[in-house]
Amino acid sequence: MGVKVLQIGYEPERDRLTWDGWDIHCGQGLEVLLPDRLGGGTWRPVSFEYNAGGWYMPGQPGLSPVGLWARESDG
Repeated sequence: MGVKVLQIGYEPERDRLTWDGWDIHCGQGLEVLLPDRLGGGTWRPVSFEYNAGGWYMPGQPGLSPVGLWARESDG
């Protein structure tokens, strides 16, 4: 079976990130296709956290996870 590659969604009424029909929780990890300056991207393992400013990925300041492509991490 192939690897699922789906976009990260957001449900504002519940203030939740979603992927493949389930909620993403704090500390959860996925591989995300992070955009680069050349119009491409690189798969990177990230985790997701939440604070008063909303959802974010540690080490990726200013980059919203909403709409990024993600897949399950091997590790």
